[in-house]
Amino acid sequence: MSSWKDHIAVMHLVKQELVKRDKDKLWPHHLPEVGATEEQLQAAEMALGFSLDSQYREFLLYADGWKGFIQTVDLFGSGQLTGSGVLDDAMAFLDSVEPDVLECSGVAKEHLFPIAASSFDKDLFVIALQGSPAPGTVIWFAGEEIDRFQNFEDFFLAMIDYNREEVLALG
Repeated sequence: MSSWKDHIAVMHLVKQELVKRDKDKLWPHHLPEVGATEEQLQAAEMALGFSLDSQYREFLLYADGWKGFIQTVDLFGSGQLTGSGVLDDAMAFLDSVEPDVLECSGVAKEHLFPIAASSFDKDLFVIALQGSPAPGTVIWFAGEEIDRFQNFEDFFLAMIDYNREEVLALG
């Protein structure tokens, strides 16, 4: 069982340090959204036509999305997953991933679902759906596969580390 309160608190502390060091205002800085309700998640799943990954779903109960999660990447909440142009844009972004990139990654586009994206860069994070060879795997694309995480919790913890690296880079 994940300790989402602890993970979110650590990310928040790292992001606070990043705010202090980001003198040139390179990145947007936001708090996570208030957790989704069970009803919101059920409505999202009904609209999508499939159940969300269990770890991602559990996270959304604690934080229903996070703008500027890492640099200009927004981690989607239930509101972005249904009835918003954000998901449409992310799906179009997924459609634009080159077939050879997907082939090299060993994944089929129809097995992937966007969970985070940047509206300024080409960063796209997708999660492998049930029925895929590795359900729950999170993959980071930015023109090519940048990184891969075994599950949503590993992805979240890695993003804490990527934010820590940004803190160090800003000195």
